[in-house]
Amino acid sequence: MLCRVTVLVLMAQLSSAFRKRVRGAVQSSTEPKAILAELEQALGAEQWAVHDLHEIEDELKVTFKALPKNGRGAIEAPSARYALHRFFIQRHGWMVKGLETRDGAWDAESPLSAMDAHVPKQMKELFEDRLGNYGMNLHELAVLAATMDKMFERDVEQRLRIVYEGMNLSSEEALGRSQAHEVMVTYMSAFVAGPLLEDLKPAYMKTAVTLMKNRFPRAQEAELLLINIRREMVAPGQDTLDFAVMLKLLSKFGQQFGALEDTECQRMKEKLVEMEHHAGSGRVRLGTFYSGHRFFSESLEYLRSKGALDESNPEDPKVLIPNYLANPSMCMQPSGYYSICCFDRCESLMDQIESGLEAPMGTPEKIVSLVSLLGSSNRTLSPTLVQLLDEVAGHHGGMIPIHGRLFSQWMHQAHPRECSFPHVSGVVDRSAKQEAWYFSAATQEERLEHLYSTLRASVDTPAEVDAPMWTMHEQLVDEKVIRDVVRRSSRIEDYLLFGTVGFLAFMMTMSWLTRVLSSWQSSKSKLL
Repeated sequence: MLCRVTVLVLMAQLSSAFRKRVRGAVQSSTEPKAILAELEQALGAEQWAVHDLHEIEDELKVTFKALPKNGRGAIEAPSARYALHRFFIQRHGWMVKGLETRDGAWDAESPLSAMDAHVPKQMKELFEDRLGNYGMNLHELAVLAATMDKMFERDVEQRLRIVYEGMNLSSEEALGRSQAHEVMVTYMSAFVAGPLLEDLKPAYMKTAVTLMKNRFPRAQEAELLLINIRREMVAPGQDTLDFAVMLKLLSKFGQQFGALEDTECQRMKEKLVEMEHHAGSGRVRLGTFYSGHRFFSESLEYLRSKGALDESNPEDPKVLIPNYLANPSMCMQPSGYYSICCFDRCESLMDQIESGLEAPMGTPEKIVSLVSLLGSSNRTLSPTLVQLLDEVAGHHGGMIPIHGRLFSQWMHQAHPRECSFPHVSGVVDRSAKQEAWYFSAATQEERLEHLYSTLRASVDTPAEVDAPMWTMHEQLVDEKVIRDVVRRSSRIEDYLLFGTVGFLAFMMTMSWLTRVLSSWQSSKSKLL
């Protein structure tokens, strides 16, 4: 028993020593200066609020801990892009151009492409150097997220100046409460019902207000959001609002508008769930979809192009509920920088899994235990789900990377109403040609054809396949770093094995020497 304890202690010491050695080797290399210091040196005091950075770090922390790290303990470009995409979609419902996945490939381009030419050149170069040569730690990732947030604030300022010009106002003058409210409503109208910022003209302002009232069903709710933000941020006795205050109010409106729009997304989801062809399947027959609500009008070709169809049975196509809610027709696009889309409910489930693992990979047993606790009550996973999870583990030698297509596909099987089905790269066509179908609606003939198909399928429905769209095709968020993590783990195991074998050999040698010495002493005492 003592020997076993000693071996375990030695293994722990060897592991600790090895990790310190790795950290020491990394730290002995040239470390970059603190990124905020470099930004201030290059650009002057830009003034990221420390409170904001801490808040952003807290929001990024769970995902950051679970992502695969390089030898410096930092994440590289694909993981940074993935983390920032999740941050903005969870925080504001923003689908940021340049951060979204390219058909499942997170390494298609750097997350810095989202900045384009909207930040100073030195700033972008500094981030590119840091990300390319070192990767990013949590604090650096938070600084990048805060920088992008500021980039979007400049978008708000530019739009607000156009509104002022269209209303013949000067940004130098303070506005009374009534006039300030009129400006905010006009801004809101141009934001919601107007063209992209890049095409917005001062002369459009009156038209925007009219369109907002006539075409946007949640106009009153949006105006109430503006009023509540003003009450929250402006003191009751403050009778005038200058341009800087207006900018803060409308920046907050843009950040909170996604939550308002998401209430409509949830109403749509409830209608779709009521139409499921089997309870809990996350799928609606296409004919039922067309007959359920006038809003559900996208053509078959459009739905296919956006990955919102399950065509595993070509005679009975079905709409995938979470994929449909994530398609561009459910988004608003006030800017060329980002769209406002439905919040992704699968992200909160992933947060809980990441929080439980705090690692990029987990065993099937650990993941089953975590997923069983998701939601409001304990859940026993079906044998099929457990078997599919074992298949994913077998594909990766026993461990399951949680940031990849196979695990996302498994999450879709486990939570088909919340988690989108991840199509294999190349299946969903996101080319400019496909975007021509943005407002493509099904014709009356197409609707009737699919309605009849649904009626026929309802009469003679074949047995459901447990996982009709399942394919063993993996696409990891950062395959290179994951492979490095596996290799580093293997080296640690080799060190532990070598140390354990050496220790056991030493103990056996000492035991043998003890017996020899004892025998020699016994023989000597007999001779005497």
